[in-house]
Amino acid sequence: MAAKIRIKCPICKEASNIHFGTNICPECKKEIDIPADGCIYIYRQGSPFGVAGGFGIYINGEPYGYIGNKELLCLPLNYGTYNIHCAAGMNRRCRDMQVTLTPENNIAYTKVHMNPGFWSNTFVIEPVDPKLLDL
Repeated sequence: MAAKIRIKCPICKEASNIHFGTNICPECKKEIDIPADGCIYIYRQGSPFGVAGGFGIYINGEPYGYIGNKELLCLPLNYGTYNIHCAAGMNRRCRDMQVTLTPENNIAYTKVHMNPGFWSNTFVIEPVDPKLLDL
């Protein structure tokens, strides 16, 4: 499964997918520095509940676009601690996940799925074995 590389442009502040090996923002067309320290992989598990719309991704409260059904994203980021949150529409309940990227642990592998509830659904973000992502 090939991961889409998603960056947040420091110039125009838009989160966009880029082509591997390029450093041009697809939105503002400016050359940008892409963080190369580490990466957070996020996989969206298929939704059996008919929710095919995108889940909004937020890293430390900043929007990073959407993730589609059965999509794999790679978010290049510098070393540091990051809170991952997902939301869709009015549903804001999410079991957030915090990851820390360091020189010793520069890649985090996560998955997001919806856990159905009686009154509302909850997004769950949790670690995943990279072997299951077929990278």
